[in-house]
Amino acid sequence: MAVRYNMDAFEALKIFYGGAEDGYAPEDFEINERERGIFIPEMLKDFLGKYGYMSVNRLSDSVRLLHPNIMSERVFRYGEDRALNLTIIGRIGEFKLAVAESTAADPGIFLLQITPEQAQILPSDDTLTEIFKVMLCSALLNEPGAQTVEDPVLAVRLLRENFVDLDRISCNPSLRREYSVNFSEELRTFVAAEFVEGELARFFFASSERFAPLDR
Repeated sequence: MAVRYNMDAFEALKIFYGGAEDGYAPEDFEINERERGIFIPEMLKDFLGKYGYMSVNRLSDSVRLLHPNIMSERVFRYGEDRALNLTIIGRIGEFKLAVAESTAADPGIFLLQITPEQAQILPSDDTLTEIFKVMLCSALLNEPGAQTVEDPVLAVRLLRENFVDLDRISCNPSLRREYSVNFSEELRTFVAAEFVEGELARFFFASSERFAPLDR
């Protein structure tokens, strides 16, 4: 049976929604660039242009990305003559989510904790690519019957039942946390693996007749 391995979030979301899209209009980005100087990475424009109004963003339990009208810029000064320009693009839990490089293909993420007294910038090794996968996995877990599996024995059994080869699931060991998203086409089942510091931590399984395999 055919399985798609290690998909990016865009390919997986196309299957998840059966090709449907509902996102922010191009004019929303253009107006904010022209009138407010809010420039965001092309990858983020693409994601929000396709899925900004859909459940992967609006109903996410972990990450919520903002409409460009609500995005804002913050300048953090340090030392005598240094400054870090950040664009706040969303939130993750209690933190604000920001990027610094609007021209980067896959920019790194900054986490901000802002209080009336101070603004703290926290390091993150995530990029937009991984943030999109986090959002996708949150959407998968909201599906009826979805499972989170940490027990290795049960995980191996479910992998075999879905014809997913564990050896073909890959990760980047240099990242603290990473997700590999895979799709068993005939069984219409997503199998996502979460890696922490290069080691498998848990699996997510979600099945639905709604998940439409796409032509290769």
